[in-house]
Order: sequence, then structure tokens, then C-alpha cells
Amino acid sequence: METVKKAESNRLIILDFAGTLSIQTVLFGRKDRLARALRTSGLAQLGFRDPTMFWEELVFPTWEEGGLTSKGYAEVLAQRIGELLSRDSLPFMGRLGKKFVHRSRYPFLIDITYRFVQLYFQNSRIDPGWKALLKGPYFKERMRSDEPLDTFLIATDHYAECTAFLRCNLRRWGIRSTPIRRGIYPEQACLSQNTSDSPSLSPKPTPIVFIANSADLGCWKKDPAFWEQVNKKLPLKTFQRILLIDDFGHNEHRGDPYSDRQRIEQRRDSILRCLASFSPAKVEVFPFFLESPVSETPPADIYLEYRRLLDEALLFFRNHW
Repeated sequence: METVKKAESNRLIILDFAGTLSIQTVLFGRKDRLARALRTSGLAQLGFRDPTMFWEELVFPTWEEGGLTSKGYAEVLAQRIGELLSRDSLPFMGRLGKKFVHRSRYPFLIDITYRFVQLYFQNSRIDPGWKALLKGPYFKERMRSDEPLDTFLIATDHYAECTAFLRCNLRRWGIRSTPIRRGIYPEQACLSQNTSDSPSLSPKPTPIVFIANSADLGCWKKDPAFWEQVNKKLPLKTFQRILLIDDFGHNEHRGDPYSDRQRIEQRRDSILRCLASFSPAKVEVFPFFLESPVSETPPADIYLEYRRLLDEALLFFRNHW
């Protein structure tokens, strides 16, 4: 295992991505923002003007394949549209869409879905407030103490493109990251993010950030197999303390099966059981739950609530020093 200050870190901080590290990922799904992205990408010209139709016809049917394989978001969306075309299952497609989309025009579809995925990730950056934890005052204070540096793990259920996206985000902050993968996949592009202005990665000690993505591991993070693979790269028994900051799907849009309240509780309990099976350390949990529904509350109010919750999470981190 990579080390930075002592032979091993005594504390593991596990962070969720969508809805926790980034509220933008969830806000992107608001009807007004999503409708704009559908128009900009060209999906609206294929008939997907209505955000509800987009979710029900494209996202929900492809989520399992997209979240558990290396295909990626753009690939599964294009594949799904191609399947609907082959079955003549797009009666809602306008004349313009039917004119330009042919069953054999798969490259055309992937261009459109790739543009949409670019828009999604361009609006899904890690909130700057977390920099205080990863490389700001909290990290520097830890550096001045006699304690070893913390090890960070971003554990997420997401599409394959997300791994490279997170690495690009962290690199812009001068933070190295290491993906945990079931196999070796070709590195995904950074989705048009120009990292030429990224700060050079300093040889000085930096936090250790590992990334465990369901698409790379082939299983959801509620599954024991997910943590088995994490444990092979990052032996969990070596940590004396584990802090878990996660919304467990709570902050997703109402109506999204991932945000079902029963599933949230089951996901939380399953993750805690998995961690307990690999480590004797006590797991302290900060449920990153927004009180207001993201789809119905003004974005400005969501941002304020999110920042208050982020501050509480940082205080939780400090109190469990």
C-alpha cells in the first residue's frame, strides 16, 4: 500500500460522490436543467424532450448495465436508443429525428449521447468545500500532528466515465488518486476537461485517495463483492477507525428507484455489515441527508442547505479526530 507519513494510516474516510461530494450531479436532473441539456446535446431532436421520458425510456432501463460494466453512460444510452429504433418503439420521435437517425447510424447516436454525458460531468464537479478536508486546513493540521495522514476512499455506484472524471477533478487540486478495478480497462478520456492548467503534483506528502466505482468492480457498493475487491487493494483491518460520509441515495430525485426509502436503509445496513466483516474498527456514520427535496426546492435554497450540511460533515470529521 502507498504510504505518506508512517507505515500505515490509522483512519479511513469513506466518501460518497453523487449527492455527497457533489450536489451538482443531482441538480443536473432537475427538469429545467435536464431539458436544456437534452436540447443542447441533440437528444431532444430524437424525441427525448421530456425529462420524464428520458428517465423512464433511457436511464432506468440501462442503469444496471451502465453501473456494473465498463461500457459507460454514453454507450448504454446510444445502445438503448438503437434498440428502440430497431423495434420501431419511438412513436414519439419527430419527423426530424426519423430523417437523420437510421438503424445503421450508430456513430451518430454515440456522438449525441457523448455530448449529453459531457454536459452531465461538466456540471458534476466535486464541491470546493471538500477541499478543506482533502487538502486544506484539516489536512494541514493533520500534517502538523504526530498522527499518520488519513486515507480517503471515494466509493460510488456510477458509470465507468466517473472514475476518470473524479481523477481529473482531484488532479486539478494537486491530489493523486488510485482507482480500484476488477480488471484493467482502457483509461477513459477526461471528458474534454483541459487539465493543462492543473497544478503539478507536488512531491510533498499528499492525501491518499482511492476510488472504488461499481462500474469498475462489477457490483454495487451494497454488495459484499464490492468490499472484497476494495479489501484486496486496501486491507480494511489495518485501520483503527473508519468514518463514512454518505447520502446512501437519499438526495436523489424522488421517483428514482435508487432513492426509495426502504432501499436507502437496506443499502446503509448492508454497507455497514460489509465493513464490519472486514474490519474490527468501529464505523462512525454521518448520513449526508438533505431535508429539502432537490427536485422541488429552489436551487439557491438547496445550495445553502448543502453548504450547512457540508460544514456539519467537516465538524463531524474534526470531532472524530
